[in-house]
Amino acid sequence: MEFEACPVCGSKNIEMQITSEVFEYKGHQKTIDGCEKIVCKDCEEDFFTDETSKRNEKIIRDFHRKIDGLLTSSEIVIIRTSLGFTQKAFGELLGGGPKAFAKYESCVLTQSRAMDNLIRIVDAVPRSIEFLTDHDVTERVI
Repeated sequence: MEFEACPVCGSKNIEMQITSEVFEYKGHQKTIDGCEKIVCKDCEEDFFTDETSKRNEKIIRDFHRKIDGLLTSSEIVIIRTSLGFTQKAFGELLGGGPKAFAKYESCVLTQSRAMDNLIRIVDAVPRSIEFLTDHDVTERVI
């Protein structure tokens, strides 16, 4: 157990519980089962464990992406790998930096609408990769 005492009241009368939690976003709900949380029997506060928080964050970020009409992390992986790119190479080609796709795919960061559109275009029109490679926009001066 991560907590030996309640961080709110200091009580040692705490226990681990496994529950289902409902998260809401823009009028949509997502239930996540198997959430471990610490419950204080004295002040009735509850806290997610670090492991549960990390797992939930990934699920919730993809839930938000889906509601917002963006590609999910697994959809991005499928597109990138089907085109034969590493995360670093895809980030260099499309922008966002060498670690951008690692962050999108691990749900640390949500891609912008513009990046999402660009990923979709490259997936739908693979020939656009050649165009992007041949026309390195980083060398242009306006």
